[in-house]
Amino acid sequence: MGTTSDQTAQHEGSKAAMGGLIVCPVDLDRPGLRVLDSGTGDGYWLQDLLGTYPRLVDGTLVGTDVTAAKFPKHGAPQPISLQIQSITQPWPSEWKHSFDLVHQRLVLGACGSFPHATAVRNLAELVKPGGWIQLIEPDQTCGIQDGPAMRDFIKLVTWVFERMGGHARYAYDVKRWLLDAGVVDVEERSVPNYLGARVPDADLARRTARWTADAMMPLLKYTEGHDGPIPIPREDLQTLVPRLHEELLERGGFYPLRVIYGRVPLAKE
Repeated sequence: MGTTSDQTAQHEGSKAAMGGLIVCPVDLDRPGLRVLDSGTGDGYWLQDLLGTYPRLVDGTLVGTDVTAAKFPKHGAPQPISLQIQSITQPWPSEWKHSFDLVHQRLVLGACGSFPHATAVRNLAELVKPGGWIQLIEPDQTCGIQDGPAMRDFIKLVTWVFERMGGHARYAYDVKRWLLDAGVVDVEERSVPNYLGARVPDADLARRTARWTADAMMPLLKYTEGHDGPIPIPREDLQTLVPRLHEELLERGGFYPLRVIYGRVPLAKE
């Protein structure tokens, strides 16, 4: 994910929908903070956060991902460090209870059959007492103005999640999982997130349409090895990427996000 690629459309679109990078009331102007971005890609979220809160230059910013494929070849700018880490594997023991902020966006769906609640609890254990955790996941629902290609997109995502052992509306369970993990002051909100022609900025409209359509390719790849019934006719699957791209450019789409955040209590609480 480079700063000029279409893939940054996901980042810029989410940021615009949320009105910023952070919703939880963490004070990012304090010196020496430790921040973790799980599922970081190439660390662009951390770079944007650092540009927004320059005091973080004196802190520790850590980005993790299941693979180093998107990590910058020449390394991330200081004080950002990137390392390989799956949310389905144990985290380094020395990281537990050490971060002032743990952030993760659009990653839980990749858990597959690994218990989502366990992944959330493991993330919460990385937060120091008094620190915050913020999780962002898709609502997986259609808007009333969405067209047939966008509806096929939601059908396909739902089917793939169920085939992988999960369910598409898991975002509605995240609040409960945080509470079960001992997190307090948990809040959640649904954030309207628009795609394509429904985005006011013309350049971002084009980029969100392209990125969303291209994001279908791994899902289509997943269907190739499946001989059983699929909720979308095979001939429609073959044209889904161009159909979705054209539809988003012409009429746009609606893909709301759920933002869930909370605080790890102090020992005296």
